Amino acid sequence: MAGKRESSRSTRESFEREVLPHLDSIYSMALRLARNPEDANDLLQETVLRAYRFFHQFTPGTNSRAWVLTILFNNFRNGYRKSVREQVSQSEAEFTERLEAESLAADQTRSDPEALAFANVMAPEVVAALDSIPEEFRAALLLVDVQELSYQEVSEVLAVPLGTVKSRVSRGRSLLREALLNFARGKGIIRA
Repeated sequence: MAGKRESSRSTRESFEREVLPHLDSIYSMALRLARNPEDANDLLQETVLRAYRFFHQFTPGTNSRAWVLTILFNNFRNGYRKSVREQVSQSEAEFTERLEAESLAADQTRSDPEALAFANVMAPEVVAALDSIPEEFRAALLLVDVQELSYQEVSEVLAVPLGTVKSRVSRGRSLLREALLNFARGKGIIRA
């Protein structure tokens, strides 16, 4: 019994050492995927729970952040998107109630310190341009340019071939550049 308790404590300590330092970057990616703090927190919680439950599958000495981001993306793909799909309202009152709840969640973003810090780091124009990019390009771009994962690590996180990652990052950068140029032209910052 004592051996099992020591093993459990050792696993917990290893988990805390390997995974917990990356919670901020994992939360920021969850926020980019879920697009609101409440859902991002749920996604983060589910990811951390799964990471702990399957920590025995983690290979020590490898990139633990990439490993947890893989779990995050799998959770998002497999569960979160299915649960968030638009539901049909049964009545006008139910629709109004849901609309008010979503509005309240959006207002919380303005008072959430992490969301405010993220917004201050990335100007609203960049965030809007990034949000305009299709998800598969945006995810690859964020993992490479924001999370600073290697192309190989992103390939593993997204479960796509290495060439696909390179293509998505290149296309994502091109789409982001185009969106920002359009914004700059629209504001009269540049001409042409």
